[in-house]
Amino acid sequence: MKIDLKYGDGTVALDCDKLANYAILASEEREAREEEALIQEALEHPIGSPRLRDLASPSDSVCIVVSDISRAYQKMSLFLPYVIRELEEAGVPDEQITLLCALGAHSPQSEEEKRLVLGGLYGRFRFVEHDCRDEKNLVHLGTTRHGTPICVSRYAAEADLVVLTGAVTYHDMAGFGGGRKSVMPGIVSYEAVCANHLRVFAKELGGGLNPDCRLGNLEGNPMHEDMVDACGLLRPAFLFNVVLDGNNRYYKAVAGDWEQAFRKGTGYCEEACMVPIRRKADIAIACCGGYPKDMNLYQASKGYAVGIDAVKPGGAVILLARCEDGMGADPSVSIITDYDSHLEREKKMREAFEPEAYSGYYICEMANKYRLMLVSDYQPAEELEKSRVQMFSSLEEALACAGAEKENVFTYVIPAAMSIVTKFVKGEE
Repeated sequence: MKIDLKYGDGTVALDCDKLANYAILASEEREAREEEALIQEALEHPIGSPRLRDLASPSDSVCIVVSDISRAYQKMSLFLPYVIRELEEAGVPDEQITLLCALGAHSPQSEEEKRLVLGGLYGRFRFVEHDCRDEKNLVHLGTTRHGTPICVSRYAAEADLVVLTGAVTYHDMAGFGGGRKSVMPGIVSYEAVCANHLRVFAKELGGGLNPDCRLGNLEGNPMHEDMVDACGLLRPAFLFNVVLDGNNRYYKAVAGDWEQAFRKGTGYCEEACMVPIRRKADIAIACCGGYPKDMNLYQASKGYAVGIDAVKPGGAVILLARCEDGMGADPSVSIITDYDSHLEREKKMREAFEPEAYSGYYICEMANKYRLMLVSDYQPAEELEKSRVQMFSSLEEALACAGAEKENVFTYVIPAAMSIVTKFVKGEE
């Protein structure tokens, strides 16, 4: 059997018959749902809240928080018109609506990227990209239970009504993306972004990453708790999030109270994307799912997390990611190239945490525990030499090096590694 794995804007063919033993890990195939109907259903039946049209009044200033191009798979240009229609029906004029892009610590977008995000709404509303280092446009709201000072964009803090939008997805540190994550790291200060990301570490130096900060876990996750507190300080009036299945299609949508709707969304996410496994593999082929998920290694490295969960200790994870923009974050390069030991990297991260350096750090930590391989156009390849990641220009070369054709080797193929999570069920092992 041959399957096409997404790679940038194209595909890479995998001949599964050349694998000695394999299984494909993918979420259950479901009938495609009518996207506009899902959006309308959620907005018409909000969770723990009146409809948005009933919350807003004609005199309100409204701030709608939207995602950037790295989250283009959410199809913001599809659902935003429906959210705005609710405000129109409440009598809110266009000039009182601001679209605030939750860049967090990401780079500013090009005009073309803004057009892709907004679609037909481009140019109609005031569109502001959040700058986490612009102190004059930040407002202090308070401090989280973990001691993170929360300063948010004044466009949100000073609005009469704040609406969060996005998607509930799995996240390798915060457990789930979406919901409260639009506020932190989306529209807070750089100091808050750094402090929040620092929660990903274990308490003691040398302990590496906190095991509670993992895919699909919210309980006892200090990064998530920090985000919840930040969101609570801002008190958004309304939330709209989509939930995607393993094929990047809309599965559900949730709207209403920012906390209740988000929690409901995490349940839908597990329903749509949790894949049970009964054995751990020797090798996992993790495909990110193409552009924009593999636009750079900073984003694509999240695909390693799913592959790692599916293999035995010390197993091989082959990540298929084009990475046309290389790493996509200079600090993630320097955390790899500037240090000869991983303990030195951890010390550096704890002393002066840079969110943009995390992906590089994570890759190095996992490469000390697993055999990480990368099939990519990544340039310059020398940047990854100290990470212990093995680089390949073709999937065939990586599979041969990993020994996937050997009779006693079992391989998982994961066509959409950034859209699912595996759950180990007691079985053969």
